[in-house]
Amino acid sequence: MRLGGHIYWAGTPAELETLCERLDFHGLSTVVAPIDGEGKISDEACAEYGEKARELGIVVGEIGMWENLMTPDAAQQERRIQSVRCMLRKAEIMGCRCVVTLVGTRHPSDAALAPHPYLFTRECRREFREIVLRILDGLDLTRTRYAIEPWHNTFFYQPEDIREFLNSVGHPALALHLDQMNMVDQRSFFDTTSLIERTFELLADKVAAAHLKDIRCDHTHMFLKWDEVPIGDGVLDYGTYLRRLAELPADTPCFCEHMQEERDYALCFTRLHQLADKAGVRFLRREDRTQPARIQE
Repeated sequence: MRLGGHIYWAGTPAELETLCERLDFHGLSTVVAPIDGEGKISDEACAEYGEKARELGIVVGEIGMWENLMTPDAAQQERRIQSVRCMLRKAEIMGCRCVVTLVGTRHPSDAALAPHPYLFTRECRREFREIVLRILDGLDLTRTRYAIEPWHNTFFYQPEDIREFLNSVGHPALALHLDQMNMVDQRSFFDTTSLIERTFELLADKVAAAHLKDIRCDHTHMFLKWDEVPIGDGVLDYGTYLRRLAELPADTPCFCEHMQEERDYALCFTRLHQLADKAGVRFLRREDRTQPARIQE
């Protein structure tokens, strides 16, 4: 497994080389891709960037398209589907491991994380399956996977439902972007160990990348309120999580996210290295070279 943080980003091969000192200081070896849904970076630039990353021992781990794919506006939806397709084509050239999206929403705000009752229906699953197939249709992907991230506002939330959906699509390039914190519910909040074990038993073969976060209940709030907190300050069983992540392909990218200051990322990196050592596993560094991953048919 390889550790990264969304704060560390390089737009060009030259910037990637400059970044190495900070990566090495924190024991990191994966970065997000400088790709957008409008194709602003050329195919040649993607190839050059990917080649430089491999030369430096850096895995280009992920890039996200966070607009709402479930919008009822057909023209808007088609534009967003084409954005994901564009990103997947560029990512494949670059050697980026995955392009990530959420399921989305039918909420009138068009905010992808907003709740709506439709998102838990069988009709929604069928509709989103068709969206996924439209995204993947005709793309020749051997190194990059389209990965969906779980969120509590949709059916794509618990391990069993996620597995059922991935099986229903049945495409080798479709994967799970594992954010274990996002999958915590009221039953598993005090038993995240069992949640993690269920997740890996059902979905280990589908994990393209992972996010590393932690969760805590704010008991001062009058009703249910959970907060994302620094790793180690919440309830997630990181010993089990890191041991299971270490069983995945060696280059699996694992990212910290959602913090504003470098010092906050640094705290989480330090804790993660300590937790990994305690669990008897380790994050690979740049000098730990491995073979590029390939999608298995």
